[in-house]
This record gives sequence, structure tokens and C-alpha cells, in this order.
Amino acid sequence: MNLALVLGNQLHHDHPALNDPSVDIIVMIEAQNLCQKIPYHKHKIIFLLSSMRHYANDVKRYGKKIIYHSVETTPHFLKALKNTCQEEKITKLSYMLPPDTGIQKTLEKFCFDNSMEQHIYPSQLFLTPLQDLTSWFSSHPTSTMESFYRWQRKRTGMLMDDATPIGEKWNYDHENRKPLPKNHGPIPRISFHENDSITQNVINTVNALFLKHPGLSENFWLPTTREHALEWLDDFVSNRLALFGTYEDAMDANEVFLYHSVLSPLLNCGLLSAQECAEAAIHAYEINTAPLHSVEGFIRQIIGWREYMYGMYLQMGQFKSMNYFKLHKELETWWYSTDAPEHDSLPFPVRRALERAHSYGYNHHIERLMILGNWFLLNGYSPLSVYRWFSAMYVDAYEWVMVPNVIGMSQYADGGRVATKPYISGGNYLKKMGRWGNRYDKDLQQFTDLYWMFLTKHYSKLKTNIRMSLVLKRIAPK
Repeated sequence: MNLALVLGNQLHHDHPALNDPSVDIIVMIEAQNLCQKIPYHKHKIIFLLSSMRHYANDVKRYGKKIIYHSVETTPHFLKALKNTCQEEKITKLSYMLPPDTGIQKTLEKFCFDNSMEQHIYPSQLFLTPLQDLTSWFSSHPTSTMESFYRWQRKRTGMLMDDATPIGEKWNYDHENRKPLPKNHGPIPRISFHENDSITQNVINTVNALFLKHPGLSENFWLPTTREHALEWLDDFVSNRLALFGTYEDAMDANEVFLYHSVLSPLLNCGLLSAQECAEAAIHAYEINTAPLHSVEGFIRQIIGWREYMYGMYLQMGQFKSMNYFKLHKELETWWYSTDAPEHDSLPFPVRRALERAHSYGYNHHIERLMILGNWFLLNGYSPLSVYRWFSAMYVDAYEWVMVPNVIGMSQYADGGRVATKPYISGGNYLKKMGRWGNRYDKDLQQFTDLYWMFLTKHYSKLKTNIRMSLVLKRIAPK
């Protein structure tokens, strides 16, 4: 008997197990131990469990037997899997390659320990075939994202005219990444779907089992079906893509989503594919409803940065142990709390970003990088501690993306393998790119003071970085 395991971050509408005639049974497993591995945001748990339950209902139309273990009665993932295999006399386990290497090793060990044959389907989470990805990284050991992105453009033909990029430029950063002007008009709202009975039952379960986890369940906001995910994509392309590139790095005290797509949770669990997101954006350019610079900025994130992070994760398995600046302070527990009194002492941009993380399990990438990540690094927190917090708090967080993004890029713990310089700044950057009402000087000065203290303390580790040379001249020893 061949059992196909469908994981909660592999909810592809065309999952190969659904059309594999050799598969006798499909199993899906919610488990309390997975939900409690770290204090995951309630929205992350609700999103995945609700999406899994909706997906299981869709699977039934394929006529295959499905065994579903719900979190209410399933304490442990592997025990549930083993019991199912024993009860159904399973001799072969089929599953899609997980993006996180630890899960892959766990499943391989499970098959070995239980004398089971295994069959691994290729991952559908990424646009780049695994063999092509690993081959490129092995032949580019000191690669940059820009070189990878250009290779991707050529390989896929996206936004290309034969061997030449459309518009004759590889990127349009000079037209993108602007702050919101003071007289900017209203920003299109994202329409949230009303929770159906499946999602509401999950919310009730999460409140019962995971009440002490960060976040509130009452304002759950994400789509949890393939149909609603496609509507979410269409809403972005129709209403926000045109100005996405222009304002992709902007920040505003009163705007959570701005022009961002908020597609990463849906991409990272399989409800949407990278291919269809990229094609939808390119189609908008072709019919002249979105300008090239915005579409290129979006494509850069989808086929460039996202896939590059996965390649880096696979290439650098030792990321988690890296700590270039030797920082060892642990994040305090109040960072996981919704209304801790310590929040009041934080600079306004940090406090606002933290409020959003707790409310939505989401911040857009600049709030994560240049507010929260910047603050954590300047204050000397351990990169592993920061990684755990980001992994717990965000609805789109998985090991494969958080390890290189947080430990590599945000905290520069790898000493420059992912990012060519630390992403740190004083208050001037936040003032330039953000709108914070009348709260500029005092709060933003805290960033500036910490910035110069950090550069002074770590001067010896930064002095050889060419991109830091100009600013370091100001504090160079006489």
C-alpha cells in the first residue's frame, strides 16, 4: 500500500499525489507538537489549519481515500503518521520534497526506521528546478542576488526580448523605492473575506489549545482556499501593482499594507505558485495596466529574491550557528506579548511595527528589515534569538526563508555572504522613507545614537567593507 503524505505547506491544487495512480491513501496531519514547537502567532496556526481543512475537502473530488488527523486529537505528528501506516499496512510513503531540510531528514529517518520504501515528488514551491538551482550555486560559490536574478530572467524569458531585458535595463531602482509624498491620495484597501464555518471552528480550537501564543484570533484576515487566494492575487494586480515598485520601501504610521502584494503566505504554503504570480504581473504590463518598473520590482522578488534565498539556505547549512558580531543578548519575553508595558519605551516606529506584527502576524519587508531587524542588531541581540522571534511571529515564516533572510541579511551574522553590507541605519533613513506624524526627532534620534555606537564598537569587523568605507571614515582612528 502506498500512502501519500501532504504537508501543510504543500497545498498545491495540482499536487502530484492527487493524480498518481499508485497512491492508495492520502494522509494529512495536524499536530499539537508542531504548533507548539515555538510560540507561533495565532494567525499562523489558524491560517495553516484552516487551509489544510479546506484542501482536504477539495481532495475528496479525486476519489482517493483521505485520512485526516485534526489537532484536537493529535498530540504528536510522527506518532500519528506511524499509527496510520501500521493500521493501513503501508509499505511505501510518498511525499513532496519539503523545503526545510530538517523535515526532509525526519521523514527519511521515519521510512528507514519503519522499513518503508519512500518516493519523493519534486517540490512545487519554487519556480527553479532543484537540479538547476543547486548546479547554479555550486558553479557560483560567491554569487550575488543580482547575478542570480539575471540568470533567472534569461532562463525563464520573463521580461526579456531574446537575450535583452525589456526596456534595456535589468532593474528600475531609480524609479522605485520612493517615500509616500505628503499629498498622496487614498491607498486601495485589501478586501478581507468573512470567515466561514471551517475557519471559525479552527479559531475556536486555537483559542482553546494555544491561548497564550502571540496575536489575537478575532481579526484573522487571510484567505484559506485556492479560490480566495486567486482573488487575492487578482486584487493586488488590479489595484496595487501599478504603484508597488514606486513605494515598495515606503513606510507609514497609519498604513499596514500600502501597495504590497501580501502574497508570501499563500506562496509559501502552496495555495499560489510563483509561476502564476509572475505571469499575472507580466500580463498586467502587457495590457498596459501596470508600468514596467513596478512589474520588474515584483518579478525581482518572485523569481529573484525568493528563489535566491532558498538556494542560499540549501548551500549554507551552517547559517544558524553564525554570529559574526558575537552578539549574545536574548530577546526578552515581552517581545512576544501583545501589551507589555516595556513597549511604551520603544521608539514610535518600532512600537508601531511591533503592534502590527502582533495584530496581523505581518509587516512588509522594510518594516521587518529597517525597523525591527535594524533595532535588534543595533541593540546587540543574538541572531539566533532574533531568528526565533521572526519565525514565531510571521504568517509566512518557514526555516528555508527565515534562516538566510534573518540570520544572513537582517542580522549580518554570516559576515556578508547574503548581504554585501549590514542593513543598519540611523534615524535619517526612517525619516526619509517613513511618515510618522509629529514623532520624528526624539524617537528617531535613538536609532542614530545606537547606529554610531554600533559602528564604533564593531569598527574592526567593518573597516574592510567597501560599501561601509565612506561612513566609517567619520569614526576612523586618527
